[in-house]
Amino acid sequence: MIRMLVSVRNLDEARDAASAGADLIDLEEPGDGALGAVSARRMARIAQSLRAEYPHLPISVTIRDLRPGDNASLELRASRTRRCGVDYVKAGVPADSASFDIACRTLSHMRGLHWNMMPVLLVDNGLDLRVVEYASELRFAGVMVDTASKKRGNLFQCVPLTVLDSMVQIARAHDVMAGLAGALLSKHVPLIRALGPHIAGFRTALCDRSRTGQLDPARVRDLRAQLSGSTRTANAAANDIGIDASAQSAVA
Repeated sequence: MIRMLVSVRNLDEARDAASAGADLIDLEEPGDGALGAVSARRMARIAQSLRAEYPHLPISVTIRDLRPGDNASLELRASRTRRCGVDYVKAGVPADSASFDIACRTLSHMRGLHWNMMPVLLVDNGLDLRVVEYASELRFAGVMVDTASKKRGNLFQCVPLTVLDSMVQIARAHDVMAGLAGALLSKHVPLIRALGPHIAGFRTALCDRSRTGQLDPARVRDLRAQLSGSTRTANAAANDIGIDASAQSAVA
């Protein structure tokens, strides 16, 4: 089953998302960029409340959009989450071919930190599968792809389906969770199910206006149901894009 990650900005949204069926709660401030961070105080309050009400629900947190290679800021911001009780700390890494060297250095630095880091490969300028391979070889708990600028289009407008399929397969081959995100909408669900990632992340599709609007729990429930929907629909989408959905479902 594909687990649904829901990005929330406050405790009310976190509770709504959890009660509506979210599989992972991701704490972020959507008004502050793709990986905008909530304050440490708010982060701790949300995590503490969720732990009491949903003790087995994983929680991740983003630590802000950082300049590529700014490892000092990355480490400082990651350290601020250590008392907040979250499961994963997400940090962005450029993943296009031109950024390969700096991406590898950043990933190596992240892997050496004391927290359960999860790299978010930013793919606005494309996705170099060598970055995916390197991140997977480092054996992070998971590797996600996302877009830094939601104005430039969704994930499927930035990365070809065949490349996304390879990304998922590389992560799976290393027993690393593969996650897809990037202005994903309900119309993308058949493609997501055909690709078969472990995690699909949403914010834009769940809000009443833009991704900075209020999260709607009814949309969370509806999208959760769609992700668990018809195998026939997923197989049809897979056939359209040349993906072996039966092989995907066998290892999901």
